Amino acid sequence: MADQKRKNQEVILQQFNKLRQEQRMVAQKMSELKLEESEHKLVIDALKDVNEPTRKCYQLVGGVLMERTVGQVQPNLENNASKINTLITTMDKTLESKQKELVDFKEKHGIKVRGEDSMEDKNKSDSPAPTSTGVLVN
Repeated sequence: MADQKRKNQEVILQQFNKLRQEQRMVAQKMSELKLEESEHKLVIDALKDVNEPTRKCYQLVGGVLMERTVGQVQPNLENNASKINTLITTMDKTLESKQKELVDFKEKHGIKVRGEDSMEDKNKSDSPAPTSTGVLVN
C-alpha cells in the first residue's frame, strides 16, 4: 500500500513538474517575442524619420542581408510587428490559463512549494524567511 501511494505521489510530481515546465516555456517565448516586438518598433521609428521611400536600406532575410528600399521594408516591418503583437496577446491568454491550471492542480493534490509560503509570509512581516524555491513538500 505504501509503495502504491509513493508511486501515485511520483506520478503527481511528474505531472506538476510538466505543467510548470510548460508554463515556463510559454513565459520564455513571450519574453522573446516582446524583445522582438521592441526591436521592430525601434526600426519602424527610425524609418519614419526617413522621408525618401527610395532610399537604400538593408534587411536580414533568412540569414542573408538583402538590399532594399525604405518603401519596401517599412510595410513589411509594420505587418510583422502587428503579427507579433497579436501573438503576444494570444500567448498572454495561454500563460494565464497555464497559471490557473497549475494553481488548480496544486490545490487538488495538496501540493506545497517550499519558498512560496515563506515569500507570502515575508511580504506580511519583516522577519527573514528561507528563499529556496522549487522543492515540493506534501
